[in-house]
Amino acid sequence: MLRQDQNHLVTRAAVVRERGGPFRVEDIRLSLPVGDEVLVRVVGVGICHSDIAACEQQLPVPMPIVLGHEGAGIVEAVGPDVTHVKPGDKVVLSFMSCGRCVSCNADQPAYCNSFGALNRSGVRADGSAPFDTEEGPVYGFFFGQSSFGNYALAHARNVVPLHRDDVPLALLGPLGCGIQTGAGAVMHVFNAGEGASLLVSGG
Repeated sequence: MLRQDQNHLVTRAAVVRERGGPFRVEDIRLSLPVGDEVLVRVVGVGICHSDIAACEQQLPVPMPIVLGHEGAGIVEAVGPDVTHVKPGDKVVLSFMSCGRCVSCNADQPAYCNSFGALNRSGVRADGSAPFDTEEGPVYGFFFGQSSFGNYALAHARNVVPLHRDDVPLALLGPLGCGIQTGAGAVMHVFNAGEGASLLVSGG
């Protein structure tokens, strides 16, 4: 059950405390949204190779940390700077970008100049961690969301609202990483245009 105090909610999330895991589900406190942050109740989440790579420290991240970056869910609360989503909206979460650098201004947010800091530092710009337990702070904001929990804290820029009710929200998390990565490779790297044929081989 969700419990809340003045600035946090008490929920559950899978925390990795050491290289190689394990992922342990723990009671954890999550900050309520400030500024451009969006609190999302996670309905479904995918597991990506990048989550495993971060757990194994092949993709270095600070620990302890809540991973997960293919989340979909329902907005529970928003910070005062958020205008495009509201509580009750269905959303898919993706990676974070600054929206101001040369790459972002060229509609290439995956090459954002601040990509590492925004997606793997585990903290806000002020250095604060979004989670904590009795053992101390727990890092988050993995790819802008850390969705391996009942709730995720994302940002307005990496929250995409859904405008259809006939899609299975619990299955849409991979749109935020795996599916868009594959689609991007086909459309931008392979340069496959409308009507082109493509063979995908392997598993």
